[in-house]
Amino acid sequence: MMKKWTAIILAFAMMMTCISCGQRAQEEDGKEMNGQKEVSRIARYASELPDNYQWFDYEAAALAYDRLLFGEPGEGVYFPLMWQDTTHDTFGFAAYVGDGRAGRDGGQEAVATVASVLSATLLGVDKSSQDGNNYVAQLHAYFSPAEGVVLNNPGGSSQGASMWYMLYPAILFTQVSAYYPQEEQIREDALTTVESWYQAYRIMKETGAFDYTGFDFSVMQPYENGVWKEPDCAAGIAVLMQLGYEMTGRQEYGEAVTGCLDYLEEYEGSPLYEVLLYFAPSLAARMNARQGSDYNIDRLLADVLNGGSIPRGGWGCISGSWGEYCMNGLMGSTTDGGGYAFSMNTFAGGYALADLAKYDTRYARAMGIWYLNAAAAARYFFPGETAAEKQSSTGNEAAMEFIRISGQAVPFEGIRKSGNSQTPWVGGDPTVYGWAQTDLSLYSGAHTGMFAAVVESTDVEAILRIHCGGMTAGQQGYATCLLYNPHSQTKKVTYTLPEGKWDLFESVRKQVILEGVESSAVLELAPGEAAVIVELPAGTQITHGAGQYMAGDVWIASDTVTAQIRGLQNNDKVRGKVELDVRAVSTDPETVVSEIVLEIDGKETRYNAGEKVEFRAEEYGTGSKNVNVTVRMSDGRTDTTGIRLNFE
Repeated sequence: MMKKWTAIILAFAMMMTCISCGQRAQEEDGKEMNGQKEVSRIARYASELPDNYQWFDYEAAALAYDRLLFGEPGEGVYFPLMWQDTTHDTFGFAAYVGDGRAGRDGGQEAVATVASVLSATLLGVDKSSQDGNNYVAQLHAYFSPAEGVVLNNPGGSSQGASMWYMLYPAILFTQVSAYYPQEEQIREDALTTVESWYQAYRIMKETGAFDYTGFDFSVMQPYENGVWKEPDCAAGIAVLMQLGYEMTGRQEYGEAVTGCLDYLEEYEGSPLYEVLLYFAPSLAARMNARQGSDYNIDRLLADVLNGGSIPRGGWGCISGSWGEYCMNGLMGSTTDGGGYAFSMNTFAGGYALADLAKYDTRYARAMGIWYLNAAAAARYFFPGETAAEKQSSTGNEAAMEFIRISGQAVPFEGIRKSGNSQTPWVGGDPTVYGWAQTDLSLYSGAHTGMFAAVVESTDVEAILRIHCGGMTAGQQGYATCLLYNPHSQTKKVTYTLPEGKWDLFESVRKQVILEGVESSAVLELAPGEAAVIVELPAGTQITHGAGQYMAGDVWIASDTVTAQIRGLQNNDKVRGKVELDVRAVSTDPETVVSEIVLEIDGKETRYNAGEKVEFRAEEYGTGSKNVNVTVRMSDGRTDTTGIRLNFE
């Protein structure tokens, strides 16, 4: 039988010697008691609840986009948007509204067209039979029989192609295949692509690195263009291998997932180039939960969010306000012109990160805050959501006419912190570089549905329901959702359910909170509380063993351990003898701490359970230093936390 959830807190060395430079953390607050992790980039937000918060209906925008592109052709200067590519027997639309490539066979891109099929599918549109058209089957045009891979353009080639421009379309394509198993040609294309990338993985692994610009499948060799490299291709390959493993059960694909994640774990600095690394935290958390791996999720999230990219300096997540607009959570460059957020990256990031709180509930609170802020700020990508003088379409008569016809179906490509004497400036690259007559981005709008499938409003303002199923096409499992209360008061939220009777398992606390509910349930969330709800058919037997919670033979949760350094804040001053208050919060009461490792300036000191974690500051010199603590439990689980202190 499943044991009731218990958080055990093991404390060591309750004293410290320090001079405080900041406010002390509350001694026993809820988020620390349930082992929630702090994500530094998200912790920087001035407020968890964004200024001028307003819900934007992303699902309505995504469905309007689908009708605009795939419905009756509109009339106007930029219409029709979509054309039939008779050369390659597929449909096409250009990257932007007013793009000179419109109507040119082979000029369309999979990052737009395949994404549009996946987005609509996630929202319940059958793209294999829409108004008599099978848009799924038409995606076969992106598969190159000669090279054995899905490419970004029909009739294209991998020669000279960027890694992400091949891998990301392949991921989208394979996801579509998972939703349409009856489309045998598409399934064959996807599996052949997975196998081709597996061979590419083996070749790059033999070289000892994935730090290349692209991979030429015509000669089966990676290449560098001498300008940039894309080491986060390892994350993209890992996602493809995971999808391939789920489709075929081939063990070598599962081993390749591990090989790719191992490379990312060992990479010095952030390997983020475009969007591929966004998938790594959730996938690594899945491996930790299901396979007993020990990947550092803190570091992977930092690599995605912090703006410390090695191959593309500044690439990460925006933090702060631009003028009167809070931009927390948007993805893009943190440094280009003071900041440049992109709609596609934000929507793709929301889709890719959705599973994280499901597989590692220690990040439920942080992810709840991130999604709330990202959803609030992403509305500014759409026409009419910012002041008219801040949008590049204003004054462009043809663009304004298009917006009057299309409404908010098509977002702008990006938002710059400043431009055209405005802060912020909503637009993009096309009108700057002459790529198109507008900055309205069809490739970005193709991703709106992916974001909408993850983020949903509830009957309480600013409490969102995050569907933790971004990469679960074809997988066995139960629906899982994250909710977070950013308010200073307890809130009651209506949680709607499909037809039938349901038991609700709350994964943060590892216990069933409601039994036999129908239609909907009322959940009570305390201030700052995050809940991860797993929907189980009523009467489902739950068992707990070896750190795993199983509903029948289906995994639903894993135990976690969280290391904490209490009483100190970043940049506190310390001198003399320092005794750290180290705590381990575990969801399994049968485990105990077996060892604590303290690391300062590369020097490690090990402590047995019960020993004081102490050091003398003068032995490490003076200055600002990272102090890291790793807690190792009796069942082998570990967690590491750190703090930056000023040594006097």
